[in-house]
Amino acid sequence: MSIMFPNGYKCVVCGDEISVDRNGFCDKCIDVLPKIVGKVCNKCGLPLYSDADYCMACKTQLPSFTKAFAPYRYEGVVKNLIHKFKYDGAEYLGDCLGKLLYDYFVKLDLSVDVIIPVPLYLHREFERGFNQASTLCGWFAKNGFDVDNYMVVKTKNSKMQASLSLAERKENISGAFRVLTKNKLKNKVVLLVDDVYTSGSTFGELADVVLKAGASKVYCLSLARTCFD
Repeated sequence: MSIMFPNGYKCVVCGDEISVDRNGFCDKCIDVLPKIVGKVCNKCGLPLYSDADYCMACKTQLPSFTKAFAPYRYEGVVKNLIHKFKYDGAEYLGDCLGKLLYDYFVKLDLSVDVIIPVPLYLHREFERGFNQASTLCGWFAKNGFDVDNYMVVKTKNSKMQASLSLAERKENISGAFRVLTKNKLKNKVVLLVDDVYTSGSTFGELADVVLKAGASKVYCLSLARTCFD
């Protein structure tokens, strides 16, 4: 019986038996994950279907972060797995999903000084039992990266972003984060990590706060992102 996978070494998608080194996915299911391919926005990583360098949102107002990256579309199998991970008590999925994210990050070949998982409001983290962004960073910590879960806190119990309009999302998250140890951010290259990039409001707000605290550059990385302009 595997500790990570309660039903033994089986694919977390289809349930077929897999070898111990497959990290939760059989070959068939790993191949059908909805990868983001082709041309993307140079700022937020949204897939583009034209020769433009930026999506319409970034053309209107460029976010303060340097660039956002995501390996998968927030749809199909990936959407289902993230939902189970966050809301259905399947915290064990954080290990295999985190490995997918870490492997993608390695291919990006980014040089970063510190990794900050997007913080949850304390009461919400207590209710959920964990911070999904922090859990996804487990493989980064295992491989020697500086993952800091305490440098930034969320001080505002904002509403769930999913049901809000773009304008409401920005207002909802405004002023939600506070840096506790600004001296640790001075001239640092920061990587912000979350599970899903939707409108970019959360990443944008957090990047603003981190840059004001002295960071020199901020990248954003999520496991998945919505893909509509």
